[in-house]
Amino acid sequence: MDYETSDGSLVSLREIFEDRNGRPVFKAASISAFVDGKAFAGKAEHRIKELDDVSIVDYLKPVPTENIHPLIPPGFTVAPSFDLAEHYLKAPAFTYEDCKPGRTFVADCLLNEATALEKLSKHPHPNIVEYFGCIVKDGRITQLCLKRYFCSLADYAEHRVPDSQREKIFHDVSSAAKHLHGLGLAHNDISSENVCIDSQGNAAIIDFDSCLPVGQRLMKGTSADGIPLLSDPNNDIERLGKLRDFLADLKYDEDDVTSGPVDGASEDSLLQHNISQTY
Repeated sequence: MDYETSDGSLVSLREIFEDRNGRPVFKAASISAFVDGKAFAGKAEHRIKELDDVSIVDYLKPVPTENIHPLIPPGFTVAPSFDLAEHYLKAPAFTYEDCKPGRTFVADCLLNEATALEKLSKHPHPNIVEYFGCIVKDGRITQLCLKRYFCSLADYAEHRVPDSQREKIFHDVSSAAKHLHGLGLAHNDISSENVCIDSQGNAAIIDFDSCLPVGQRLMKGTSADGIPLLSDPNNDIERLGKLRDFLADLKYDEDDVTSGPVDGASEDSLLQHNISQTY
């Protein structure tokens, strides 16, 4: 659960469970917060519903800066002045476990995302999130300045989505993935949560902390056999297949007469083409 308090502080609560004989059992609630631009984290042995703003403060401790904010490399773009109506400032997401001394996983992910966005800013694509640079304090990246979109695809899907619009979204995301692969990169985490929609109905891939050159070891996840996963265009192609199915299963407007890339296509035929044809 994420929310903003009356004083503007950003709070994130996550319940942690452990497996006991095949059953999930509550272990603790992880708390993270940004207060006056400073990061705090804590852990409570209470369910989220039992916590309030006052009790949460008692669990919070300052997060070591180096755990979540990487040093900005030479040559990286420093964001100009921004307008929150048009720009989204992405701060690192972290849990209590991420903030133990010596752990830099969150900072490493933020630096990886900034590195990918720096490269993509030199090779822009209309369906990849627009990046304006890093917000920097004391030589460290605290946030990434990005274009603000209307909503995520997951939220957009709560409304009726015409057939033609679903086809357009899939085409937009596939085009962006193809562009990444042409640059020797793979996103590795395409999903409805990591696709945003702008006010004109155009889709854009976001969240590049797993984007790496093809063949490099991913920072997150292992295979079922415990083998580290590698950055691979096939990861994106597999995810595109799941996205295609997600879009095909959405509610649709039977009265939609909007022309689009698949004029006259029936519900059964929508999005059923082979993904490889996109390439």
